[in-house]
Amino acid sequence: MSIFPVLELEPVVQVNDKTRLDALKSFVSQDTAVVISDVQIDPTGSAGFISVAQDKVLDWSYGASGTFAPKLRITLSSGASAQIVSSISILSATQDHLFSTDADLVLHEADITKYVRDGRATFKDMHRRAQNVIVKWLDKEGYVSSAGAVFSKADIVNVEEVRQWAIYTTLRLIFESLSNAVDDIFWEKSKRYKGLEVEWRSKALLRLDVDGDGTADNEEGIDPKYGSVFRR
Repeated sequence: MSIFPVLELEPVVQVNDKTRLDALKSFVSQDTAVVISDVQIDPTGSAGFISVAQDKVLDWSYGASGTFAPKLRITLSSGASAQIVSSISILSATQDHLFSTDADLVLHEADITKYVRDGRATFKDMHRRAQNVIVKWLDKEGYVSSAGAVFSKADIVNVEEVRQWAIYTTLRLIFESLSNAVDDIFWEKSKRYKGLEVEWRSKALLRLDVDGDGTADNEEGIDPKYGSVFRR
């Protein structure tokens, strides 16, 4: 007889954002007649176990930043149990440094929030994906600091300079995730926002922290349209 606890979660979440701890894929081996009698999740690793036997998921919101160690315990009708420990990073809004917001999306798609996936209350996860796409694009194109380091999200000091790029990237990612056919309405929307994403990427003139002093000014940055880093 073997017990296999499986806890799925988002690796990074912002403070006070709703997230889901999902134990639905937990199972026991087929060589036993006993069944799962209880599923318990401790969302922080120290808050105490909460029984979620019926739905096997726990929706939670972390009120402080830090790294937490959620625990999952599976108990069988025989009394046997097994437990696993996972990890989740909770960031403050400042640490997360997202480039766009749900309010930005609503200006383009009034009913966009109805597509927020189960277990979440916002699209902060998609804004974070868009942020990663933008930072990875800078890396792919070979932009580096004066010390040769890859730029991070923190180097984009003024998010207003990248906001439109981020908005259209986020919308493109959302509609790509909703599409299940190459010619459905979601696919068409994703293509339209991809075009706007590329357009606004070419318009960006980003004042980045090129020299690593923690600030950026008009004398240092990148111009994606011309593929150049400028320092005056």
